[in-house]
Amino acid sequence: MSSPDAMRWSQPALTGVMALSPDGSTIAAAEGFASIVIYRVNDGKLLRTFPGHTGALVTSLAFSPDGKTIASGSYDATIKLWKTDDGTLLRTLTGHMHTVNSVRFSPDGETLASGSIDCAIMLWKVSDGSLLRTLYGHTGQVASVVFSPDGATLASASEDKTIKLWKVKDGTLLRTLTGHVFWVFSLAFSPDGQTLASGSLDGTIKLWTISDGTLLRTLAERRAWTTSLAFSPDGRTLASGMWGSPTKLWKVSDGTLLRTLTGQSYISSLAFCPSGQTLVSGSAENTIKLWKVSDWTLLRTLARNTDNVHSLAISPDGRVIASADSDKSIKLWKAKDGMLLRTVAGNSGAIWSAAFSPDGQTIASGGDDNTIKLWKAKDATLIRTFAGHADAILSLALSRNGQMLASASFDKTVKLWKVSDGMLLHTLTGHTDRLRAVAFSKDGRTVVSGGDDHSVKVWNVKDGTLLRTLTGQTWNVTSLAFSRDGRMLASACEDNTIKLWKVSDWTLLRTIRALGNWSSVAFSPDGKILAAGSSNGKIKLLKVSDGTLLHSLTGQTSQVRTVAFSPDGRMLVCGGDDGIAMWTVALPGHTGLRR
Repeated sequence: MSSPDAMRWSQPALTGVMALSPDGSTIAAAEGFASIVIYRVNDGKLLRTFPGHTGALVTSLAFSPDGKTIASGSYDATIKLWKTDDGTLLRTLTGHMHTVNSVRFSPDGETLASGSIDCAIMLWKVSDGSLLRTLYGHTGQVASVVFSPDGATLASASEDKTIKLWKVKDGTLLRTLTGHVFWVFSLAFSPDGQTLASGSLDGTIKLWTISDGTLLRTLAERRAWTTSLAFSPDGRTLASGMWGSPTKLWKVSDGTLLRTLTGQSYISSLAFCPSGQTLVSGSAENTIKLWKVSDWTLLRTLARNTDNVHSLAISPDGRVIASADSDKSIKLWKAKDGMLLRTVAGNSGAIWSAAFSPDGQTIASGGDDNTIKLWKAKDATLIRTFAGHADAILSLALSRNGQMLASASFDKTVKLWKVSDGMLLHTLTGHTDRLRAVAFSKDGRTVVSGGDDHSVKVWNVKDGTLLRTLTGQTWNVTSLAFSRDGRMLASACEDNTIKLWKVSDWTLLRTIRALGNWSSVAFSPDGKILAAGSSNGKIKLLKVSDGTLLHSLTGQTSQVRTVAFSPDGRMLVCGGDDGIAMWTVALPGHTGLRR
């Protein structure tokens, strides 16, 4: 299996992408891993949701000058134009060979500029979507493009450490600005068009004179990625957003630091309202904040997306993804395009596990409130609550006939429940520490459990007796998964190993050793590939037959808590502290992946 180009995404995988409408009344934001949402500024009300890009992260958003159109760039190498008022897709622009990092409308709204990982800049005619010209010259990916206020000049920032100024009318290169020592990631023109601000992934912010390209001053020198810049409407203040640092405000005339806005880090988008009275900041911490410029107090916080994703489940038909979140809810997402379908809220604590019934009609959830709840997937109606555990529930599993539910808890027990009426059938005791994983065998006759006592136990479902204890793990067992044919069991452990067991006699087939404290494992439907997510943000695809590494998927920066294949094996979904990411598996033969 060769390593596909689509996985070589090395710039910061920014979330918190947003854009402010020209009149300052609405905010467009990237939501989930593919959709776009519109908020009203004055009260934070969610106005509408667009389906977005098909299973691909939205990387850039821009409003047209009249506010009637929104452009979105994505990991899928396309640009989409949407009607703001109702979310109608107007057209899809194709031509880039890789992720579109930045999109911007010209001041007259007639031209759209886009910059991509493929090192190209494209200028498009908005009215019909035709490609006007392609600008080549950068030797690294283009991270940002921005038009001058008069629309005559386009500035581009690149991984090649340079800024280029282009004549929009004919695409000629006017000037190349050098001086940054690392990627130039963000750009902003002053309102009068005479000054250009540039931010680099080395943390520096530089101000340039447009007329001759001279460097006026450097505003910041620190080791943090400068991801967004915005001038105030009067041009006196520059706001800078950094990855891992709060928003900072600078006095343009002399470069002094005016203020630091605390309470939000990992800034990826900044915009001043036209009135100059409000600054909007978007963050990868799943929030958009509105700040009062007169005294820089916080006006409002718009919570977005989900908190940490603890568990994922995919419906049997592969159409819906359920995410169990630390915000006490389950969110149901459309697998095809990542659109949020509905939120199931009712647990009184963080939800650690979610599971679909075999017919896809119901969802079970369990978490910190020590209860399990069963919901109708169609309308989020609560069917019943299962109570009996004395501590948090970390894992749930439904038998393949849908008649029995198993729950594993920090109270060191596994409980077996009758789904139809909620009756407790058995409480399985024998573990000596907290439990983190539970799974039914294919035939439903046995259930396995694992946790902090470093063991996996095999139980007889019919009478609740312990059949066997599987030992050899030297640390916490975090995940258990049966192959679809029921012949193998995979156990993931925080000792950096995954063990494969032969179900017929519970002998150990092999131990896979790889760097990472494994938190989740899942078999592909054909049983040939094992996906493993770890605490260091890595996802590895392993060959089941011999344990060799097929792929390392990058892009997640924090713990991957859950991985799942779709029923047809064409999609891999992972969830964790970064939210949700989705990968499509190229068929036949699993020859490649695309995020």
